Amino acid sequence: MPGTLQFDLTNKLLEKYSIAVPRYTSYPTAPEWTGKWTEEDYINATKLGNKKKTPVSLYFHLPFCEERCFFCACNVVISKQRKIVSPYIKHIKKEIQLVSSLIDKTRVVQQIHLGGGTPTYFSPDEIKDFFSDVRDRFNISKDCEISVEADPRVTSPEHLKTLSGLGFNRLSMGIQDFNMEVQKAVGRVQPFEITDSLIKNARELSFKSINVDLIYGLPYQTKERFSKTIDLILQLNPDRIALFHYAHLPELIPHQKKYIESKALPSSDVKIEIFQEAVNKLTTNGYIFIGLDHFVKPDDEMAHAKKNKTLHRNFQGYTTKAGCDLYGFGITAISNIQDTYCQNIKKLSPYYDAIDLDKLPLSRGCILNNDDKIRKDVIMKILCDGEVIKSEIEEKYNINFDQYFSHALENLKELENDGLVEGSKIKVTPIGQFFLRNIASVFDYYYERKNGKQRIFSKSI
Repeated sequence: MPGTLQFDLTNKLLEKYSIAVPRYTSYPTAPEWTGKWTEEDYINATKLGNKKKTPVSLYFHLPFCEERCFFCACNVVISKQRKIVSPYIKHIKKEIQLVSSLIDKTRVVQQIHLGGGTPTYFSPDEIKDFFSDVRDRFNISKDCEISVEADPRVTSPEHLKTLSGLGFNRLSMGIQDFNMEVQKAVGRVQPFEITDSLIKNARELSFKSINVDLIYGLPYQTKERFSKTIDLILQLNPDRIALFHYAHLPELIPHQKKYIESKALPSSDVKIEIFQEAVNKLTTNGYIFIGLDHFVKPDDEMAHAKKNKTLHRNFQGYTTKAGCDLYGFGITAISNIQDTYCQNIKKLSPYYDAIDLDKLPLSRGCILNNDDKIRKDVIMKILCDGEVIKSEIEEKYNINFDQYFSHALENLKELENDGLVEGSKIKVTPIGQFFLRNIASVFDYYYERKNGKQRIFSKSI
């Protein structure tokens, strides 16, 4: 079958490398950014993007949810009081005005994503009002990828009709698990029937691609139960599937400590069984594993990008839209403009206060130095291409690769001995595709400097 993987993920191997490592949606990773970032830094990065005519990607964080999912580690605002939406729309539209005035109108927007929270917490009319400003103020490409996250529990047919009419062509939704006991344990009861109905409706409205998210390692999951969930996923037939490992961090996330009992979580052995069963089922039923936790159909553009080595990674995960400057809007949203990163203020009130003063709502950021740029390039090639061609890095940055990364290459030998990578070529093996974060971390200066002791990262598997 297309995409079938032959692998032997032994318990010993999984236990050894199931450690806390970054997901590398950026390098340097967010914990390394400082509060010294200024509006001037933001403006200068944008001016450079204007000069280069760099294409643009837009991310809008719509943070509201009616209820909290107990496993969730996202920055969300929980409320059933819909009146909180109006001031948020007012301020994010003002932020759009402030930022769009800085961006040259000849720069083309190639990608737009509405994330949350739950974007469909907003009513269809509120989405239409908000998105009209986006269309008015940016030069959006005719073939722009426009995606939205939707919760089947609160997304109506009118939502989908409105989104389709506005040009949205990709739909992403969380499922996590279809077992009712698991759903109740994590505070997200979402029957198969409503999910199935939403997907069928989206297809009738000609959404180009549908993505679903699953999580393994949740309370009361077993190999048998999750296998049944995978069977139902195959019935839904999504174009893309993300299979995430649950990050249980009760010391950092209070609601996890309050609602999720550690004793109800599956053991390491059971999680390994769940993971392997899911991977086997997906790859023997036509899905291609492209790395980390993502599976796609063979005809998906992401599969082609993986094959052609044009796959890219940003704060939304894997994407085919490489080379864009990413501008984030709303609380906690992240931007990646030229060789800089920055993040917006995380709380509503100070976010509103900044915008009311006509200031960009920035909280922290990072300007990459030359070493950061080199290491970012290497890490992204590992995550996206599965290999690093030393001569390309040497020519691009005028370095001797083996000398520059002598310490990293020494550390890489252990992963080579365990069959995860061909060290001399830095080529990830088929089994190494499951440990990309571990391999990439060898080249992470900040992670190595701290001896990998940060507790804020989730385990790799």
